[in-house]
Amino acid sequence: MDDDYLDRWMRGRLREQLQDDERLDLAVTELTAQLDELLTLLIGNGVLVEGHRKHLARAALTARRARQGEAHRHRLNLIPDKYALESPDVDCAALLPLCRARCCALTFALSAQDLDEGVVKFELGDPFRIRHDPDGYCSHIDRKTLGCTVHDKRPGPCRSYDCREDGRIWLDFANRIPAPPASGLTPLPAPERPAGAPPASPAAPPPEDG
Repeated sequence: MDDDYLDRWMRGRLREQLQDDERLDLAVTELTAQLDELLTLLIGNGVLVEGHRKHLARAALTARRARQGEAHRHRLNLIPDKYALESPDVDCAALLPLCRARCCALTFALSAQDLDEGVVKFELGDPFRIRHDPDGYCSHIDRKTLGCTVHDKRPGPCRSYDCREDGRIWLDFANRIPAPPASGLTPLPAPERPAGAPPASPAAPPPEDG
């Protein structure tokens, strides 16, 4: 079974899972509203007292805390249309010899639009996360030019990311002082540019929470 077939199969199954999750979320929202209304009616009729509502709220909080240690649910990025996003005025091509596409080692979630297009790959072991190669960098980087091989279809976060205030990329952007690489990450070699070729356009992932 080749990687492309597995990737297509995973996309279909994960999309079905996402739809199931959305239906489940809707059902839970409806049940929560119905339970709250039922409690209001029972308290109003004297069957229960207000303390029962607080007791149920505490039980829900306990259950929520119990799940915090469980594996995170896979989520898609909610950007509706990546092509409508504006890019910051950062001259990435000029900065590549310094930053060595450091931002392309960060991670983020893809959107439903990305999955539908089927161009940008995600981690098979961590669905919806942009795929990285063993060296820690995005799978879509040309390792010689540091350009993005899926630039026209790049995800929304790549289009809107601004590295200037990200301390993982720059210690001092104004003075062009890059930050030390993250632990275990070896900076890529300086980009190669054939004579007369236009500057490469790097991919630019966003900061990852946590």
